[in-house]
Parts: sequence; C-alpha cells; structure tokens
Amino acid sequence: IESILHGGMYLLYTFLLYTGLLLSLPWYALKFRKYFPTLKDRLGFLKLTRLQRSVWVHAVSVGEVKSVSKLIARLRASHPGQPLVVSTTTPAGQDLARSMAGMADHVFFFPLDLPGAIRRTLDRVNPELVLIAETEIWPNFLRECRKRNTRVVLVNGRISDRSFPRYRAVRRWLKHVLDDFTLLGMQTETDRERIQSIGADGRKVTVFGNLKFDALEPEHALEPELSERLGRLSRLWIAASTMPGEEEQILDAFSELRKSHADLTLLIAPRHADRFDSVERLIRSRGFSYARRSRMSTSEDVAVLLLDSLGELASTFRHAAIVFVGGSLVPKGGHNILEPAAFANPIVFGPHMENFREIRDAFLKARAAVEVQNAVDLARVLDRLLNDPRAANELGANARQVVEQNAGATERVLAYLQ
Repeated sequence: IESILHGGMYLLYTFLLYTGLLLSLPWYALKFRKYFPTLKDRLGFLKLTRLQRSVWVHAVSVGEVKSVSKLIARLRASHPGQPLVVSTTTPAGQDLARSMAGMADHVFFFPLDLPGAIRRTLDRVNPELVLIAETEIWPNFLRECRKRNTRVVLVNGRISDRSFPRYRAVRRWLKHVLDDFTLLGMQTETDRERIQSIGADGRKVTVFGNLKFDALEPEHALEPELSERLGRLSRLWIAASTMPGEEEQILDAFSELRKSHADLTLLIAPRHADRFDSVERLIRSRGFSYARRSRMSTSEDVAVLLLDSLGELASTFRHAAIVFVGGSLVPKGGHNILEPAAFANPIVFGPHMENFREIRDAFLKARAAVEVQNAVDLARVLDRLLNDPRAANELGANARQVVEQNAGATERVLAYLQ
C-alpha cells in the first residue's frame, strides 16, 4: 500500500507541475521573455554529443556558480580525462559559468523536472556522478538517477527559515525523495538537524561546511583605469548589491555623512542590470555629482559612482573604506558578505539577512560586522567607523579571520568523493 501511495504522489506531483507550467506560460511570456531561448535545454534537447561517465555539477545561479568554482577546478585537475559539465537555472548563472575559462567542457540549463526532459538530458550527459550545490530537490530527477544507478551528492546544502515549514508539511513523501540522494552534505549542524527532521536518513547526512568560504577570488580583475581612479580616492564607501527601496535610504545616509565627511565618495552597485537607469535617475534627483562606470571620465571628481558593469564588484572591495551589503535593509534575504570580508573590509548590513543566517550570526558573534536597522542607524554607524579608523580596522580584521577559520569545505567534499 505504501508503495502504491508513494507512486501516486509522483504522479500527482508531475500532473501539478505540468498544469502549473501551462497556466503560468502566458505570464512568463510577458514578464520573463529572456527565459524562452533556454527552453530547448530545459526540455532536454541539448546541443552536445553523448558523453561517457561525465561529472555533472549543478549550480542554480551566480552565487552557487562562484561557490563551486574551486571545487570544479580541483575535480578537473584530479580527473583530467573525465568530461565535466555544469548546469544552471538562471541566465545570469549561465553567463558567469560560460565566462569562466576552462570551468567545464559543456554548460547548459538544468532540465524542467518532467520525466521526458530528464530522460533526454540524462541520456545525453550520461553522468557517473551528479553534484548539486545548495538545496535543490527535484523528485523526478532524483528518481530517474536512482533507476540508472547514478550517484547524486548534495553539497553546500541548507534549509532556510522560510522553506523549513513548507518542507515539514510534506515530510512523509519527502522522506522517500531524499532517500534517492547518495549523500546530503549540509553547511551547518542546524541544517543537518533540519534535513533529518524532514525525513532524511541520518546515515546519509554529513556537514561539509560552506563552500562559499573557499571561493572568494574575484572573477575579473579591474581595468587599470578604474583601479587607478578608485585608488586615488580619499575614502570610499561601497554599497554592494543594492535592491529597490535601499538606494533611497543609502543616499539619505550619504547626504548626512557628507556634512562631516566631505571627502567621502559613494559607489553604488545595484544587484540587477535592468535597474541601472532607474538608480541613475534617483542619484540625479538628489543633486549629487555622479558618473556611471561605463561613461566616466578619469579626471572627473564626483560624489557618487554608479557601477553599471557586471563581474567587477568583488574587485572593487580592495579599495573600500567601508562596505554596506545590500538586500538587507529591505526584506530580500540579504546577500553574501564573504567577498568584502576576504579583503578585511569593515562590513555593515541591515536586519534582513535570512538567506545568510549562519554567516550573519558567525560575523556578529565574532564582532566582524555591524547590523543596522534603517538609514538613520546606517549614517550613525558609518560616521562612528569613519571617525575611528582603529575600530574600523579591527572590524575588518575580525571579518578576515572569520573567513580563514571557516575555510576547508572544498577539501572535505573532495576527500569524500575520492
């Protein structure tokens, strides 16, 4: 009876997935046209010859691609004759994976979790091993891999505060789905406890740590012109990966800070490229002198720099006096603070860091970052750090130390795989 119910859940899940995709297609056609050229890959019609015993690494988006970059490099070095492929879910992740020279033999979009699409993809990729970065649980994909005796290992797994209740609601079925993993490698003990509470077999769960601590090398060096420009600034505040509703608060804080720190320059790096123009209009409306990265003059002195380029942000941190990490003053879950930490930057973020809960807690406990609540609080904290270089340097040194103490997840994953 349990076997019949189990099979029935897969049928229901697949039916609901098909129905949801059909119903949402018009909405996606209007809002996310950029995804339509990816449909061939997602339906399993890949443009590559049939591989033999490949290693397949799946990384959802930009953050996951970065986090597995060192692991992939080590796998390529230790198994040079074995095909290595990378899949992503988002176009941004795809662009980054393709831009990283020598990262993989082939890069493609992960298939929709539909039986036909999965079978076509697996027939073409023919993996000996699949590594999935972060917690991607696709029931039909895992089931088909089990049927083919293909080992699937989760690395950098985490169960967020938001997703945990949803997983618990379907844990009776999820228990069978999670059993199709060969190993579930989690980031922390909390993540281990959570995935076991939603049905994972404790014998298949381990803690590797967070791969993000090992992959902090910027993917692009700054052009000499920009590096020279930033290097000659007296003091630079970088507002990194900002989201809608944050730039207004950042500019409010900057207006206040300029009253007592006239030599302070602000660099704003919006998270998404489609917002560059709207952020420019906002800066202009506040009356600040400004320049866009793509159109700046090397001799022009301005109050605000708008970083309207991709892939350069991480390399700008070496020039920062202070870094604010965005997605955190508004309820967007926050963004990764490890890249500025690797440069020993004093780091400030807002109260919404739910997607980086463990990292936030580790940094706050080590006095390696400061959490602020709003624009007024942001201006107050930055004013204190700008007036007290010793405190700012100590904050940055503590941040760097947290990174060094938590490195090593890549080696633990490789040891298991070997």
